Amino acid sequence: MIIRQVSLNDAEKLVALFHLLDTETAFMLFEPGERQLTAEQQRKQLSEFVDSNQQTMFVAENDAGEIAGFIVGVGGKMNRIRHSLYCVIGLRNSAQGKGIGRQLMTTLEAWASHHDFHRLELTVMAHNARARQLYTSAGFSEEGIKRDAMRVDGKYVDEIYMAKLLNANSAK
Repeated sequence: MIIRQVSLNDAEKLVALFHLLDTETAFMLFEPGERQLTAEQQRKQLSEFVDSNQQTMFVAENDAGEIAGFIVGVGGKMNRIRHSLYCVIGLRNSAQGKGIGRQLMTTLEAWASHHDFHRLELTVMAHNARARQLYTSAGFSEEGIKRDAMRVDGKYVDEIYMAKLLNANSAK
């Protein structure tokens, strides 16, 4: 498995991965069929990541050239939150439990440190034990609960706010 920065050529593969994740798991934001994303729209979004110091995306690509997972980091735009990077990760079921999520997180953290971010943050559904374990083992701490934040399969679900502080000391 190769972890690399996303390229514009990944647009179609990412759209396919996102649609797969929407059907494969209830832990992502979109429900099956809800995401209306074309390869051209995805390519435009990806162009915003190229050479950016405030946001990035990495993908995990297998030997067959399939994208098995991704991680996105989006930095705050206003000065008071420019030091924070919000993270989103997604892995197809067949890629879970193989250390790929950890590799993606380590890669994003290295990028964030290099770009002087001080805080990595994310939210996770409270009942997503596997993801919470990954984040905790990567050094994230739980900071709070957003009660009834989502409605999944007709039931309200809490989200847990988690964050990790990095040793980046310079002000942006």
